[in-house]
Amino acid sequence: MKLPGLSIRGRISIGSVLIAAVLFGSAAFFFRLEVQSLLIDTTETLLRNDAAPLVADLVRHPTEPIDAPTEGQLIAVIDPDGELHRSSLPRSLNNRLDDLADIGEHPQTVDTGNTRYLVASTVVVTDTGNWVVVTARNEEALSLLVDELTRVLTIGTIVLTVGFGLASWLLTGAALRPVNRLRAEAESLSTAGTSAHLLVPAGNDEVSRLAITLNDFIGRLRRGIDREKQVVSDASHELRTPLAVLKSQLELARLNSGDAPALEQDMADASVTVDRLARLATNLLELSKLEGHQPPPETNWNGLVAEVSASVDRARVVQNGADLDVDYLVDGEDPDGRYAISPTNVGQLVDNLVSNSVNAMRGKGAVMVTLHRAGNEMLLTVQDTGPGMPEGFIPVAFDRFSRPEHSRAGGGTGSGLGLAIVHAIVDRADGTISLRNTGGGLAAEVRLPRHTRAT
Repeated sequence: MKLPGLSIRGRISIGSVLIAAVLFGSAAFFFRLEVQSLLIDTTETLLRNDAAPLVADLVRHPTEPIDAPTEGQLIAVIDPDGELHRSSLPRSLNNRLDDLADIGEHPQTVDTGNTRYLVASTVVVTDTGNWVVVTARNEEALSLLVDELTRVLTIGTIVLTVGFGLASWLLTGAALRPVNRLRAEAESLSTAGTSAHLLVPAGNDEVSRLAITLNDFIGRLRRGIDREKQVVSDASHELRTPLAVLKSQLELARLNSGDAPALEQDMADASVTVDRLARLATNLLELSKLEGHQPPPETNWNGLVAEVSASVDRARVVQNGADLDVDYLVDGEDPDGRYAISPTNVGQLVDNLVSNSVNAMRGKGAVMVTLHRAGNEMLLTVQDTGPGMPEGFIPVAFDRFSRPEHSRAGGGTGSGLGLAIVHAIVDRADGTISLRNTGGGLAAEVRLPRHTRAT
């Protein structure tokens, strides 16, 4: 029902009243028709029963006197000569006997002006000729009974419809009361800004499931808001230092404007700081994009192999020392496998892990990238021969802007977003990533679930 000005309770109640009116009205109408038809059949049966004894007597003894009709019977007997032998009909019907004699055995309604009668005539064939028995029944009682029934059914329909509407109003209000309570609680939580959740009603009905769904939705919103707040806070903290450094470098450049070599060095230092800021901004944008809700495209096994090979080639080009060795190994094939990760993200994943290992080894050591099919998973391992990672730092290594204080910290030029980006890529592909010290370096293991193309 399109009634925008009414509440759900009002719309349901009005709809229920309309449906009840149609149903009860139809039932009352057909019930009245059935009762009326039953009463007419009963009256016709009485007419035949009134005529039956006279017909039997005339057939057996046509010459004997005709018995007087009982009280309330309206009967007229006409002999073969057309003479009226006996009649208890009212004068208005006696005056029309010639017409009534021709009505036949099927009853018909005769209106005398003041009263209506149901009349039937029966021809009795005897040895003395054809007699006619006319019987009649006053329809006034039948009409009064039908009218009274109509009145009762009308009142009953109205009472039932109103009662049904009232019951619908009360039941709808009771059913919507938990929803109104949830709305009030949600409004209170929104106004107060509290971290509490909606109270889930007892039971396992639609309202309780709605409360659970709303709590999950609220939880996701809060986590998203908290994550954005944390990003802003962390980004502000991380940007504060390089911006302060850049400002100082520019001040030094202004002071050294007359000293060309010093000015050149200041500008070079400022350029390095700007590059650091650019990388930080790029990584933040990339991390925000990865944490979006767009489903990633799929990559087949050959795409994974190609991206791993390309990443290793890039690492070889920019290696920090002649004693640094970067290599890869592909173990097995998977022509039917599909993995929920884009080729670009595969390259980012390997680039960041290899770059993390290369920076930790400071130009000396080896990095091995292994791609392996393990059952229904893809296993990518990046293992180095560097100093490893502090055990206390491993649980928080994938947090944003987290950097170890020593060992793999290198020169401290990283933004602390590399492993966070890696974790976001793996999480988006429904995979897992773990770090572990091997005693002779660090191993990063990435597992991605395998899918097959739908046939």
